[in-house]
Amino acid sequence: MHPLVVASHGAGGNPEGECEYWMKLTGGRAFLLCLRGTPLDVRYPSAYYYRDHFALGRELKAALSAVRQQHGARFAKGAGLYAGFSQGAIMAVGMIPEFGAELPHLVLIEGGFDYWSVPHARKYAKAGGKRVLIACGTDGCARKARKAAEWLRQAGLEAQVAYAPGAGHTPGGAVMEEVSAALPWVVADSEAWRR
Repeated sequence: MHPLVVASHGAGGNPEGECEYWMKLTGGRAFLLCLRGTPLDVRYPSAYYYRDHFALGRELKAALSAVRQQHGARFAKGAGLYAGFSQGAIMAVGMIPEFGAELPHLVLIEGGFDYWSVPHARKYAKAGGKRVLIACGTDGCARKARKAAEWLRQAGLEAQVAYAPGAGHTPGGAVMEEVSAALPWVVADSEAWRR
């Protein structure tokens, strides 16, 4: 039984880049499902974005349904992780409570900190959400992420902020090192990740 990682890119990103990123971070221990979104512009055939959190939620629901149908028995229940960078993190907050049982672990990189409230975080916790990591490479992200982490904790979730000062608005480099260092904490409650 493998844990599942669902990864979503930032505006202008693509699923291939997210899958490569998370393959490195998980060392091939997880099944990766990397969301595509909508083409950004015909002039940029490998650049995508998410129209809104409803569109991201619909894509996630359809992708999870297809994966369950084809490979369902191979996934550990309650061990899933949703990871989003920038727009993929921002849009995730609006739709993630619906997926708390299947994706109880969240990694939000350079986004998603502005849209939490205690009541909204409680919905995610009630649905099965457990741990949230907000990773930042910019000062503004880190400052707002600390406040969001307080709200998440007030709602009964475990939350941490990882900050790579001066790294910039990126999932790579020092931010990736911070995410890698914090990942064992994010999934520490999951037997599937310990195997």
